Amino acid sequence: MFTDKFMSSVLKPILAVLIVMVSTNAMSADDIPDVVGEMSGEALLAQYPAFMDEYKSYQPSAAEIKAVSAIDDDTLLILFGAWCHDSEREVPRLLKTLDASGLDVPQFTLFAVDRKKSDPEGVAEKHKLKYTPTFILMRDGEEIGRVVERAETSLTQDLQALAAAAE
Repeated sequence: MFTDKFMSSVLKPILAVLIVMVSTNAMSADDIPDVVGEMSGEALLAQYPAFMDEYKSYQPSAAEIKAVSAIDDDTLLILFGAWCHDSEREVPRLLKTLDASGLDVPQFTLFAVDRKKSDPEGVAEKHKLKYTPTFILMRDGEEIGRVVERAETSLTQDLQALAAAAE
């Protein structure tokens, strides 16, 4: 065993140096630049492991898959943050459900915003974004409803209800 004298004379200074080195070289999440702008689902899953992990592990229900067909004539704008834990959960789940449906619906746009929930193109401001993710269901270019952060039932079922209410 090490003696107290050895601990204080040798190991403590080494540990102090290591702690300083790690703390000055480590990048925090705030240091990583935010991705901002439109991106494909494939790019999102390829570039962000947390999104891919959720995509792989999520198993949509039959009701969720069926709900996708109800929004086939609508478009979806998905405003999210690559840094946002709610986005890491909800966006990949929607992508997985869309893929599992085997349908080519709905038309959607993934649009990333920065931590201030803004972007140089003004998309977030135009759609009055407050929280991420926000899923905006649109028909003929007009918003018919939105799901913000977390769905009440499931994302696709909540979107289906919005589509039905707009009929």
